[in-house]
Amino acid sequence: MTTANKTLEAGESTGWIEALAELKRAGRPCVLVVVTGSRGSTPRDLGARMVVAGDGPVWGTIGGGNLEHLALERARGLLAAGGPGSESVVLPLSASAGQCCGGEVTLYFEAFPWGRARVAVFGAGHVGQAFAGLAPYLAADVLLIDERGEEDLHPTPPAERDWSLLCIDAPEEEVAGLVAGTALLIMTHSHARDLAILEAAIKRDDLAYIGLIGSERKWQRFRARLVERGYGDRELARVTCPIGEGATSKEPSAIALAAAAQVRARLALVVR
Repeated sequence: MTTANKTLEAGESTGWIEALAELKRAGRPCVLVVVTGSRGSTPRDLGARMVVAGDGPVWGTIGGGNLEHLALERARGLLAAGGPGSESVVLPLSASAGQCCGGEVTLYFEAFPWGRARVAVFGAGHVGQAFAGLAPYLAADVLLIDERGEEDLHPTPPAERDWSLLCIDAPEEEVAGLVAGTALLIMTHSHARDLAILEAAIKRDDLAYIGLIGSERKWQRFRARLVERGYGDRELARVTCPIGEGATSKEPSAIALAAAAQVRARLALVVR
């Protein structure tokens, strides 16, 4: 290795941009590592980049060997921390990395804590399926949950869909296992089921959104029952009912569009 300028591989000068864009679309957290300074003999030149996601690099290299091993350890630490952040680290290659180059490298780390938004819709009827059809617009993983079998749903779910369907006897039991930050909508065909799911939802304080389909009158009835069960203003304030941005008609597609706009705005506050 020498101190002479080393030409970046073909496409390397811009390939990292596409790599980051793909990871963002997939909702995968990652760390960008850039060589921002070098002195003496070093493995790579200024501008060399590596993108780290999961347990290792998914694009590029900063030279391999112990230097890259140390960089990966630091990148994994940033990923484990879970938040955004950046830092610059100076590494003398002989002292820190045990490499014979004898130079010094400055590495810049930037963490991108991207995540894929999640929406759980309880009820796979007309409105639920219309909402799920907007999954690409929401840029979210949408899961519909219903106690009926798929063959009993109306309308019949399409064979090809951008959302998932879970048919299970007790949908309310699925609430506790939802990932923190999930947006939850309740729109089953049973008021008793709606109430059971809603009670399970307000016990959690880490959901991005809790929406209950129905009128203001329905919410007042539900609210009174929950107050009787000992729930206070703090829990009840988590509930949005009626759902949807602006006035809507009673058409399933109109309700779904209005609810999707509201959910998308709420998710934007918790997912980057």
